[in-house]
Amino acid sequence: MPELAYLNGVFGPIEQAKVSIEDRGFQFGDGVYEVMVVYNGRPFLFAEHLQRLGRSADAIGLEYDFDAHPIEPIIREGLRRSELHDAMVYLQITRGAAPRSHVAPEGITPTVVMTFKPLPTLPDELRRQGAKLLTTPDIRWARCSVKAITLLPNVLAKTEAFRRGCDDALFISADGEVRECTSSNIFMAIDGACIHPPRTEAVLHGVTQAFLVRCARAIGIRMTEQKIDLESLRRADEVFLSGTAMDVLGVTLIDDQPVGTGRVGPLTQRLYREFIAQSRGGGASEGGSRSP
Repeated sequence: MPELAYLNGVFGPIEQAKVSIEDRGFQFGDGVYEVMVVYNGRPFLFAEHLQRLGRSADAIGLEYDFDAHPIEPIIREGLRRSELHDAMVYLQITRGAAPRSHVAPEGITPTVVMTFKPLPTLPDELRRQGAKLLTTPDIRWARCSVKAITLLPNVLAKTEAFRRGCDDALFISADGEVRECTSSNIFMAIDGACIHPPRTEAVLHGVTQAFLVRCARAIGIRMTEQKIDLESLRRADEVFLSGTAMDVLGVTLIDDQPVGTGRVGPLTQRLYREFIAQSRGGGASEGGSRSP
């Protein structure tokens, strides 16, 4: 069974999993989610993803008892049943099903959904050539640090980017501050040092982003957190992205303007190699410490 679903205690084929039409996730986008990857049967950064899921649930007042109903055994069982060694696991918790009302009712049972699918890989050509980004105004809600399932602005932005021949959209605030892409965090490199935007409420606090910062320090690359304006980003030597589904991906075009030399840069390539070495369990590749 290469693809599998889990819904409120029941495993089965994805096409057979059915959620109530009155589920608040469907009616209001009232829920939170996480996406994690599995390498050789081992969930990567599992604890960090679950901690963020808990923070997101708390932020919207979604009451789910992670101690009484732990997530880890479900994921372990899903991997066993699916027989997937390299997988992508999508996990969503909504407030539950109830008659439609803007007021969130008390005492309803949360809906828990998971899917287990083979781990997708980025095309080799995209890795070699780098991503093309389209800048777009950030019209999302002010609490993007909450990983909520209400992603319509992200969907619209990425769809428009694809329509215009780009790989992703980059959100820019009204005053020109660089935020993040639709499903990844952004970094820039200048004179051998890296910068990423502050981890405020305006951006998702990336699990992969935090791991990449540790990888950078392990090989002696300085990483700082500070505001980035669009013009500074355009003048950067290198720009790259991090995310669960992409690891580390170089950016070579922003609004049809080349970044640096217009090629994936050496620092990006070093970080990607170190990320792969640590995330796949091989330890640091350039003399740094093993990942925790």
